[in-house]
Amino acid sequence: MNRPRLRHVFCVVADCHAPSGHYQTLWQRHFYGGLRGAVERLFLPEGIDFSWARKILPGSTRGLETQRDRTSEQLAAQISHAHATHGLDAVISYCFGHDLNPDLVRGVIAQGVPWVNFFCDSTHRFEEVAVLARVVSLNWFVEHAAIPNYRALGVPFTCLPYAFNRALLPDCECRDAARPAAFIGMPTGPRVQQLGQLLEAGCELEIRGSGWEDQDSGAEAMRFHGLGDHLRQQPHWPTVRALARGPLSDEAMPAYLRGSRAVLGLNQGRDHHGRVTSYLKLRDLEFPGHGCCYVTEHNDDVAAALDVGREVITYRTLDGAAEWLKRLTREPARAVAIGRAGRRRVLGEHTWATRAHQLGALLP
Repeated sequence: MNRPRLRHVFCVVADCHAPSGHYQTLWQRHFYGGLRGAVERLFLPEGIDFSWARKILPGSTRGLETQRDRTSEQLAAQISHAHATHGLDAVISYCFGHDLNPDLVRGVIAQGVPWVNFFCDSTHRFEEVAVLARVVSLNWFVEHAAIPNYRALGVPFTCLPYAFNRALLPDCECRDAARPAAFIGMPTGPRVQQLGQLLEAGCELEIRGSGWEDQDSGAEAMRFHGLGDHLRQQPHWPTVRALARGPLSDEAMPAYLRGSRAVLGLNQGRDHHGRVTSYLKLRDLEFPGHGCCYVTEHNDDVAAALDVGREVITYRTLDGAAEWLKRLTREPARAVAIGRAGRRRVLGEHTWATRAHQLGALLP
């Protein structure tokens, strides 16, 4: 590769979009840790508190403009100082529209520093990033189906998969299959329904994750995301809930994955119109990056990021998913080969070393 365009970068990842635990710092660990190894000098916010933003409802700052503006002023001072002392090539952020005052972004760009904002819910929550999308130098998102949203605004954009911090992707190739398949994630209405149907089809599944128990560490996150009592109204809830177990710690995850012949992905989500569609989730590259044999719902995003059939298995119907989960139990060597190929692809193309070059080439 040629000399990287992005050498000195200021990165801002708000930690206010999950209340606590693993998901609160997940994106910072991937962005901050990943970029640190991909650029010459990385500047991070110091003493910035985004906790006020947890009180904001979608579409409204609800009287919290003062806190937002104070945070933006603090960031402006830190970014300006970094640029004055070292010369910034870009600011890269993962922020919702209400996290920052757009004037902060305009001011940074006016200093000659381009601003890239990443957002990974551009099909289902686009209205929550639109105000920021209008002012940044480049919008980066992962869902091909969201291209019309950005095109309608007439703003610069790129559709590229997630970038990972290699240090967070230890090799978890299945060494000794203690379980045929596992699903790891929080409960949502579509997931409860899909898991119930797969269990009815005879699939052997272990279910792990936060939010399945009222008293576990994910209960607060469930309320935070508005996924409360309606889950208990799902017809399959009693069956699925009875098989679900608590979350896996970061320390326990590698050993658990090494004991799973396949990992199931359920990447559907419900948008603000109530429509359920499939789109790229972090797990769709994270688990292949660990070397797992990953089985997930087919969509254009997954097919663009991985070679279907060789690096990942995709299904278009739940019957197809059930057939694959049973087949991989009978073909353990194939499952291992898919996991290995997926890991090579993710570590070769979907880390910050690659993404920083791509983003730099797209900036003005």
